[in-house]
Amino acid sequence: MCLNDCPTYRVLGNEADSPRGRVQLIRTLVATEAVPSDDLAAHLDACLVCRACETVCPPGVPFGRIMEGAREVLAERRKLGRVRGFLTRLGLGTIADHGRLALAARAADFYARSPLPAISRRIAPVAWLSSLAPKREGAPYRPAEKENADVCFFAGCVMRESFGESERATVRVVERGGHRVSAPVEQVCCGALHAHSGDGDEARRLARYNIDAFAGSENPIAVNAAGCGAHMKAYGDVLADDPAWRERARTFASRVRDLTELLKPTPSRTKRPLRVVYQDACHLVHGQRIRQQPRTLLRATLGVTLVEITDAERCCGSAGVYNLTHPEVSAELQGQKVASILAARPDVVVSGNPGCILQIAAGLRAVGSAVPVVHLARFLDDPAAF
Repeated sequence: MCLNDCPTYRVLGNEADSPRGRVQLIRTLVATEAVPSDDLAAHLDACLVCRACETVCPPGVPFGRIMEGAREVLAERRKLGRVRGFLTRLGLGTIADHGRLALAARAADFYARSPLPAISRRIAPVAWLSSLAPKREGAPYRPAEKENADVCFFAGCVMRESFGESERATVRVVERGGHRVSAPVEQVCCGALHAHSGDGDEARRLARYNIDAFAGSENPIAVNAAGCGAHMKAYGDVLADDPAWRERARTFASRVRDLTELLKPTPSRTKRPLRVVYQDACHLVHGQRIRQQPRTLLRATLGVTLVEITDAERCCGSAGVYNLTHPEVSAELQGQKVASILAARPDVVVSGNPGCILQIAAGLRAVGSAVPVVHLARFLDDPAAF
């Protein structure tokens, strides 16, 4: 059953690039302490970790956790080339460092607003990377702590630097529902990208930091990025082998809520009738089993006609940094998703994950479409703006 729902198997048609094929390769990997072959590593690296296989798996095999563990073993045993190793360390280090990430976000914003992307589109090797550079949504979001709050807010990394308006909209829609939101200033990156890349030590270090940062209350923790939320809900697994942190991690994970789990439908109105496509982020629909809550919120908005697309739960090809490491497969999945969206004739595309937003927006631009792609919180905050 998992083969048909695995995006990489559907694109590549190779049993080794399917969930059951990869499980067998992982069995081979952990059966010895040998250095893995390049072929084995390539098949495991090619996984999106979208977790679609978990949704259709009758016995509920936790494939995402298995793959994260396998990639940690890969990282321990194989030696990356100098250039690839440097770029991997640089990328993951930048994501986890607010100062460096802020510089990178400013550089990407400057690039995206300059004439350079139009030039880059003519240069095949850099055209794909160029298309994904994000423009900033206004000023970056800066966490602020408030007294007497009853909801905590996890601001994330890319979200706070490049999606500032969506972050502020998140706080507004939650507070409009009768809550008071506090965002601990000591919070750090959730560690999801590190876990997916096999850097388990750093993923665990970041998890401990966040557990401490949010330890000042027992309030629910609102998260507006699907990948962050899925990973933070799994902190109990991430730190399961650490006796000093295991219970604290489980308690923390039990507090994590996707934004849509906290909001109640509230009537608002668009300026004109809108056809809206909701893009299911993989780590929301497969990782957190959240499907109906976002749709219920959108349907409560007067003037919105929610239109479904074919293969709605199939990955768009973003998958963290997958669109940078595997551009060919990512581009194929992006094209499929964009074709499904355009067939629905939407006025707006809404999603709950920054990677999906950037990936789909780039795909729509590539085919000449001007349909806006926005975060769910931004749409719910002011549907009349669209």
